[in-house]
Amino acid sequence: MEIQKELSDISLQITEPEYRAMPELSYSILSNYMTLGFSGLDHLFDKKESLSLTLGSAVDAIITGGEDEFNSLFAVADISSMGDTKENKIVHYLFDNYGKVYSTIEEVPATYILEACNQFNYGADNWKPETKTGKITKAGTAYWKAKVAVGDKTLLSLQNYQDVRNMVKALRESPATGGFFAKDDWLSPIRRYYQLKFKATLDNVGYRCMADEIIVDYEHKIVQPIDLKTSLGCDEWNFEENFKKWHYYIQARLYWRIIRANMNADPYFKDFELNDYIFIIVNPKNLMPLKWKFPLTQVEGTLITDDGEEIVDPFVLGKELRAYLNLRPPVPNEINKDGVNIIKCIKIKE
Repeated sequence: MEIQKELSDISLQITEPEYRAMPELSYSILSNYMTLGFSGLDHLFDKKESLSLTLGSAVDAIITGGEDEFNSLFAVADISSMGDTKENKIVHYLFDNYGKVYSTIEEVPATYILEACNQFNYGADNWKPETKTGKITKAGTAYWKAKVAVGDKTLLSLQNYQDVRNMVKALRESPATGGFFAKDDWLSPIRRYYQLKFKATLDNVGYRCMADEIIVDYEHKIVQPIDLKTSLGCDEWNFEENFKKWHYYIQARLYWRIIRANMNADPYFKDFELNDYIFIIVNPKNLMPLKWKFPLTQVEGTLITDDGEEIVDPFVLGKELRAYLNLRPPVPNEINKDGVNIIKCIKIKE
């Protein structure tokens, strides 16, 4: 079948660093705002690090970019798994700040290590300073040496790397998900696109998205957006817990609208159907990848969770946040700075 135009033709032709630097709001910024609220405006753009995020990025690199992309971003070393302990977080923090100054962690002044320990509230009250510095130095020696050797690449332990490989294998070979990540057959009308980037101004607010995968059936004019999630702490069958915890309902509805707006603006793709978002989750312990569809992807307005929590529309959230970031008011909109504020958290029993 001859394809007149590919979906990639109407996407942003930019690199990932260029995309990350764009001023438009993204799902992650909106999600951070939902978690941090007005008091966290100054921390919406803080860099987040965790083992789960690192493994997820590594899986994404292999699945969506291939071996070359993985090798350009990651390096594997014979070190212990760098989990999310306080010690490891301190080591990461110290290397990020002093790795270009000191070639080994042993060279880092004790005062710097102790400052980092205090920042992360590390150590018992009765620990001596030399106890804290000794534990951190021991925890970071191998990591620091390996990190200096690999430069800007993200470091994975052998166990981390094996977990990544196991998840990639499960995603590609599972009956539930294998077809999503198969290689394109150029005699088929189906194409798989990874990490396509889009932006759109919607309801007078600029938004951007980078979709893990979009599958297009050009014969039947159907577009299927996919998001890939890896998780260390959530079993695949409990994905709904993470769906609420990390506000993936914002991601699904926002991404769908951005992609739809770009399709509507194109004479060819405006007639294509854009399906509800499908999330695929895999856990390195279970290796049982499952796919989950969000049937309210295309619904506008306020939603409600099964436990009664109201979920505002992404555009309501985006408009509020955009105004806060532009105007930087001293208090939230619902607070009367000069008058009396009414306490509403206590009510009469009905």
